[in-house]
Amino acid sequence: MSEIQNKSVALLTQIEGALAHLSAADRARSFLEKSLDLYFALGGSSEVAAEVLTQTRAGARLRVESAVANVMIELAAASHLSDIDMIQAAYNRLDAELKAPSAGK
Repeated sequence: MSEIQNKSVALLTQIEGALAHLSAADRARSFLEKSLDLYFALGGSSEVAAEVLTQTRAGARLRVESAVANVMIELAAASHLSDIDMIQAAYNRLDAELKAPSAGK
């Protein structure tokens, strides 16, 4: 795993406790909530979000690694259009939280 992934897991463990007993599916709601936070921060609307949620996802489900890659590509686009370095933004949060823990953001 990468340094940023290891630091992220350390932060989650600090905030939520051990993750070993969880499955990837156990993180689905938290991922959706954080994704919606970004969606709205980018200017997304509730109406479009509701429309997307009610659409049937056509075809077979992606494998997790493909879906993660797609998310990373979209995250890179959002970061680029917002003129921020996505990795630096993550390090800034991780460094601040791991030094002085809070309730999470």
